[in-house]
Amino acid sequence: MEERGERLGEAAWELLQRLVRERLARKAGAHLVEPQLESLELQLSLPLAGPGADAASFAERLTAAVDQLLDDAVERAAIFRPGQAYCHRCESADCAHASPADCRQIFVGYSPTGTPRWKDFAQFCLERKHPLVDKLYDDPPALISLVQDRRALHGSMLDAFQNRAFELLGQLTVGFFSVRATAAEGRGVLAVSVQVVASTHRGSVPRVDLNLLGRSPSGQGLEQLWDRHEELPWRRSIRWAQAALQTLVPRGTPRDGRSIARMLPELERRVIGILQGLGRRLEREQRARSRRTKHAEQRHVSGSRPTPKAIDDARSVNEESLLVDARKGTLVVLGQRGRTHFFTSEGQHVSSVRYSRDAIARKLKLELWSEATRDQLASFRRMIELQVS
Repeated sequence: MEERGERLGEAAWELLQRLVRERLARKAGAHLVEPQLESLELQLSLPLAGPGADAASFAERLTAAVDQLLDDAVERAAIFRPGQAYCHRCESADCAHASPADCRQIFVGYSPTGTPRWKDFAQFCLERKHPLVDKLYDDPPALISLVQDRRALHGSMLDAFQNRAFELLGQLTVGFFSVRATAAEGRGVLAVSVQVVASTHRGSVPRVDLNLLGRSPSGQGLEQLWDRHEELPWRRSIRWAQAALQTLVPRGTPRDGRSIARMLPELERRVIGILQGLGRRLEREQRARSRRTKHAEQRHVSGSRPTPKAIDDARSVNEESLLVDARKGTLVVLGQRGRTHFFTSEGQHVSSVRYSRDAIARKLKLELWSEATRDQLASFRRMIELQVS
């Protein structure tokens, strides 16, 4: 009986973990708290009889309670309103100027009075004379990324409207992503603006974070896309960039607004580098998705290849089951029944196949694969946890 109770408890724990991760992934600003959110204090009654003692009612209350806790965590972490541009004129991100009008518009800078300006992404690329602008109208469209520095974004904004506690250090605009849309919504494409914001709030240590701006084809926030897609195409890259930004402000930085001003030149230089890296990652992932053939998609969905078990096997990896491919530099995860998964050093899943024991032994004997070091194992485990948390 005790063993059965433990199994049921473990099942409940796994399902709650999954619920929290999935609900958090849908939140605007989730990338701000995902790496450091260690626990939630969840208090919920469990009726055993009478009104509300049914699965549907309990699920509704549980989901609402989890959502509230996650919303509170994001609000505490955010120094801006996730998904909204800061308006210096209104001194707020809740005004009518703070959001794009549709899914194709991007943030292009501030007006002289500090209001956000928005423009169609294709038009913006045309004005910049980007060589791939015509490809934005292909099916599927090309993915173009453009970086803007602080000077270009602040433009002609007058000093009188500048809130010095809020500094927009740089921005990456990316489009077009292909998304599912109804006939009434038109072509299923969208562009996003990824802003790097430095700010001090109420005497806190200066922080540098990402803010993702955009609209779904229905005109709602980007989090609404989770109702149509199992995974958003930018999520993993955004988490990588957010983690990189956390290294920019040294520990012990004074808790005052002047700290941002003193650090601006170095912050701007490093931010542009991170944004350029983010653009390359997004473009590389887009090319990888485009190369997947229809047949490969069918095999992936049908489960004929061991891809669905890749993350599960990676999470349970140990010193004996993590190898290094000397030729390609990828990490090799050995699972059960011949499952073999290939990952980049950043924890990105590349592909999965099945190998016999003899085939694996031959690769080791020929030194095509070698054992991973302890440092590689520890780093890989951290990367995988970031992918699934």
